[in-house]
This record gives sequence, structure tokens and C-alpha cells, in this order.
Amino acid sequence: MAHMEYNRRDAQAEGLELGGGGDADNSARMRRTTAPPMSAVQPLLMEPPLPAARAMRSSNQQQQQAVARDALASPEERCVRSELVPCRQVPVHGRPNQLVRFCLRVGYNALLYPYEMAKVLIQLGHEPLQARPFQLRLFQRRPRLFLPSVHRYVQHIQQMDGFTGIYRGLTARLAASIVDYLLGDLLLAVLHFAPYKRGPRQGLGLKELCWNLTRDSVRLATAVAISHPFYVVMVRQIAQFVGRERVYEGLLGSLMAVAQQQGCAGLFAGMVPRLLGEWSVLVVTSALSHLCRRLLPMSHTQQQYNAVVIQMLASLVVYPLEVTSACMAGAGAPLAACEPPNMPLYNHWVDCLTDLYARGGQNRGAVLFWRSVPRIQLLRHKDALTARTG
Repeated sequence: MAHMEYNRRDAQAEGLELGGGGDADNSARMRRTTAPPMSAVQPLLMEPPLPAARAMRSSNQQQQQAVARDALASPEERCVRSELVPCRQVPVHGRPNQLVRFCLRVGYNALLYPYEMAKVLIQLGHEPLQARPFQLRLFQRRPRLFLPSVHRYVQHIQQMDGFTGIYRGLTARLAASIVDYLLGDLLLAVLHFAPYKRGPRQGLGLKELCWNLTRDSVRLATAVAISHPFYVVMVRQIAQFVGRERVYEGLLGSLMAVAQQQGCAGLFAGMVPRLLGEWSVLVVTSALSHLCRRLLPMSHTQQQYNAVVIQMLASLVVYPLEVTSACMAGAGAPLAACEPPNMPLYNHWVDCLTDLYARGGQNRGAVLFWRSVPRIQLLRHKDALTARTG
């Protein structure tokens, strides 16, 4: 069929009128035109083969021209060309599977859980190890009291309770992660709240920021609401280390014990400061990251690192709310760590936050490897000794 097409075009160039209709039309046209000699048509029936070097040169030129056209083409033309012209499939490495990422995160949390347990005890105000004076001669005029690091704290827990003691409350922690993974997006699916889809030529705008921030806020509120009862159980199981109690044993038994002691409201004790703190971090991180993307020229990787740094700084600012949530999660429990003199009795989380600022304990546990005794506690201790001796 190819050589027939070539013959038709060349015949038209020579003055022939070869029609594409029936035999009658073609015969009439052939009678009105002079037929060329067969020697002029016969060589057109078959193309002469090109030499190997010439064929290779022509293929290289075609490849170079195709590369040049792709470089000058727009993204839309490339997409259309890729759909029309078959090309070699290039493997695309996308994001890892969500289930794999969740399993890695659970394993990471389980591996570092002893440090999380020590952090919760520090937030509750339990300091079983003696502070020691230390002085940095270049930066401090007088020595300050420094508490042992979290690693020494974990070693103390292991010496008291053994290897299984440093994983007290791990079941509740993993249950909170699993419930968050399975049911965190439930409300978004019911509301059909999909992520914001930006147009091909549409840049970053305020509408996209508000849409994604609202969606993430709904997701955060759902996750905190369904996982907070397990957080309360974890805090109270960890707090049993102080008084060596066995009030909360097992996950279901602990949930029933909290419900019997304080009702359903006890399962959500301390949820408001926790939700307020995490939502504040979300708002600050989203807003500042959006401004940095619009005002500063950064790549996608730099944007991710920038968001992580902003989130860490925002978490330090709202850290007192996290301490308040831990204290309120254990408030009212029949445990030595949650009763006077270790912890005052709080009626509201605002009272707890105010008392933490008054005692200088609003940031306890924020820095785990370089912990110093707050100066307000030293002044109070000094005034108490003066009152006793006077």
C-alpha cells in the first residue's frame, strides 16, 4: 500500500489524474490524458534501499530533531505527544504505600517508647533523681542545678521495674495510633471533603490555604477525639510507676475503670488543651509555610525542611499546653502521682496552666537531654528553708 501511495503522488506531479473512485471514472480520465511510458512509472514501484551509514545518519538526525522539539515544546504539547506517540516506559518512583509508612511509624514509636514514658513522668512532675550543680565558665557566673538526662531517667525506670517496666502503657499508645489510622479520615469521607485541586496555571492563593487548613483542622479534631481515651489510659498507667499501684491493668480494664471512677467525661480529661495546642501548631505551620512558598524561591525539598523547622518552633511555643494536657489526663485518678503533695487538685485546665506558670513547670520535659532546675523553684526552696530556720 505504501508504494501505491508513492505512485499516486508522483503520477499527479507528472500530470496524471488518478482518481480514487470506481473503474468508470478512472477509465474516462485515462482516455483524456496521455499515458507516460512504463519506464517512467516502473522505477517508482519500489524504493531503492539506503546504505547502512546513510540510514544510521538519518536516524540520528531524526532523534536530534525530536529532542530539540521536546525541549521547545510546552508541557501541554508534551502530554499530547506522549499520548499520541508510543514511547519507552520509564519507571516512576512514587510515594511509599500508606500502610508501609504507618507500620514504620508504629515500629519507630514502639522503639522509642521508653523515652516517651520518661517524658510523661517528667511532665507530671516526678523527679526521683538528685540534681547536681554545673557551671559553664564562659556563659554563667554561678553554677546552676542540672537534672539527669532522659537517658539516665530511663535507666532508673529499668532498675526499678525491669525491662518490661519501661514499656508500661505501650498497648494504649499503639491502640491510639491504630484507631487514628483507621478512623482519622472517617469524617472527611462522610463530608466528601477532598483536598484542594489547583488549576494548571493557578498559583498559590489564600483560597487554597483556607481550604486545606479547614480540612486539616477537621482531620485533627477527629483524630484527637477518637484517640484521647487511649491517651488518658497511657498517662495513668505510666503514673502508676510513682506509687507502685496496680489500678489500671490492661487496655479494656483501664477504660472501664476510668469510666466507673469519673464517668465518660474522665475519658476525655485534658482533651481541650491538647486539641488547642496541636491546632495552634497546625495554623502557625500552615500560614508561615504558605508565606515562605509565596515570598521565597525554594525547591520542593527545601519547602519540606522549612515546614519541619517551623513546626518544631511552634511546638516549643505551645508546649505548656501539652504539659497541661498530661496533668489533666491524670487529675482525679486514685494515684500517688496525681494527688497532693505531688500534684495539686485542679478543677479546670486553665487553673492547671496558671499553676504551672506560677511554679515554673510549664516547660518541664521540653528539653530532655539538658534539663535544668527552674530558678523560680530554687527561689521558692530557698524561701522555704529561710522560713524554717527563722
